Order: sequence, then structure tokens, then C-alpha cells
Amino acid sequence: MEKTILLVDDHVVVRQGLKSLLTQWGYRIAAEAVSGESAIILWQEHRPTLTLMDLDMPGMGGLESLQRILVRNKDAKILVYSMHEDNIYAMRALQAGAKGFVVKTDDINILLEAVDKVIKGGKFIGQKLAQHLAMDLINEKNKPLEKLSPREFEVFRQIAAGHSLTMISESLNISYKTAANIQTSIRQKLDVSTTANLVHLAIQFGVTHSKN
Repeated sequence: MEKTILLVDDHVVVRQGLKSLLTQWGYRIAAEAVSGESAIILWQEHRPTLTLMDLDMPGMGGLESLQRILVRNKDAKILVYSMHEDNIYAMRALQAGAKGFVVKTDDINILLEAVDKVIKGGKFIGQKLAQHLAMDLINEKNKPLEKLSPREFEVFRQIAAGHSLTMISESLNISYKTAANIQTSIRQKLDVSTTANLVHLAIQFGVTHSKN
């Protein structure tokens, strides 16, 4: 049976590199998506064996789009391939239903191992990241953010990235009022009163990075 892969990344150079490597490994690239929105559409059209998905993209992020794909088919195999080495993203992706998480700075052989394992029905997370996640669970380092639902975390991520509520409502296809209500809920759960406080928390827990 032919093994097909949907590539989801807004950087054309990354997609070209992955396409070349994956083709050499015997996989066929079913389609390429540049956003979370297009990922959902192309996944429904092609039903790939595996979706290899970035998290940071214009508009809807990877976490939101992978959840929407899994709502359509809970057995969809999604492997996250991200620049984020921060544990909170790996934890959130796995909690959302991703079958694995690979950091873009990892050796390319780790990606190959992950693709092969997930396609065969397994789950994958690199040894180094797994150790860090285990330590976080012991230390409860990311406990404040665990209060957020998946939708709240996505809104939190976008606020921290500097997106307005209008932009967030459009990217998630929700009303402005709903986005504002979610923002209020986030502030209450995290016990903060301003956007600046939210951004500080996002930097503290590795959701985003300081621009200084």
C-alpha cells in the first residue's frame, strides 16, 4: 500500500527539503499546505497516511488545525515537526492528539524514525525531549498553562504573538465577542490583568520569545 504524506509548513524551502528527503525514503507527497486552514482542506481531499505539520503558520496555528482534523477522524496520524524545543508545545501537541513530536534541530534520522514509527501505528517523541517532559511533570513547571483548554491555549498563543482579537477571531472562524470572552477566561485562569502580563507569562513558559 502506498504511503502518502501531507506536508504542512509555510516555508517553501522547508517543504522542498522535506519533499526531497521523504521521496528518497519511498514516500509520496500527496499535497503541500501553507496554513492550518489549507491543511484541513487538503487533508479531507487526500486523506494521507501521515500529516507532517509545523505549528507556527499565518492564521490558524498547527495545534488548532490538528485538533480540527482529529475531530473529522480520530485515527488521523499527525506528526508535529516544529522549531519549538520548549516542552509546553510538545505537551500540548501530544495532549491534542498528535502521534509524535520532532524538533527541527534534531538529526534528520530522528525524523525518519518518527515518520516510520507513526505510520506503523506507534507514537514517537525524542529521548531528550521525553526526559525534559518527564522532569516538567515531576516539577509541575508548566502547571499554570495546564488550566487552559486547547482553544484557550491557541488564543493565548496568538495574543502573545501580538495578534489582535479581530485577527484571532478571523483565523479561528469565531466571533469577536467569543474571542474577547476567551481572552477574559484566560486572564481569570492565569490571574493576570493585562496583555503585557500575558506576554510575560508566554515568554516565561516558552510559548513565545522576547523580541529584545
